[in-house]
Amino acid sequence: MQRLTTESQKVAQAFATQHGLGHIDLEALLHVMQAERGGDPVTAGRLGELLGVTSGAATGVIDRLERVGHVQRSRDDADRRRVLVRYSDRARAVAGAFFGPLGVMSDRVMSEFDEGELETVRRFLDGMSGAMAERAREVGGGAQPTRASSAGVAGSG
Repeated sequence: MQRLTTESQKVAQAFATQHGLGHIDLEALLHVMQAERGGDPVTAGRLGELLGVTSGAATGVIDRLERVGHVQRSRDDADRRRVLVRYSDRARAVAGAFFGPLGVMSDRVMSEFDEGELETVRRFLDGMSGAMAERAREVGGGAQPTRASSAGVAGSG
């Protein structure tokens, strides 16, 4: 687990460095992507909660990400007062180009396991992610848990 986390952080840091993103910018981008993948785009306020920052700081992060084309703001069709932060097509293309090869590698590794084994791994990773999120909340390192798929950014699922 530690080795996987360390290697994942190296890949994420390389992406962030290549695209001029700070740590919190990258974390925000991941929250936006995960929320949208889950079918529930994030609001600016919710993003601030997820990042554990003030609304002003969240606005600054969103402004930076919007300026470089990674996110876009839009009004919620159901409630025009709400502003949603969405993952942009440009960001999708940039992430696809960077993480695409990792997706191929991940698919190759996953093909070595049958469905039952993959389900066991998924349950293990979900459980460990939950434990880590709980500990982060206890020590003040995280606002709310996020439900990330065990496939992560690079996965095909």
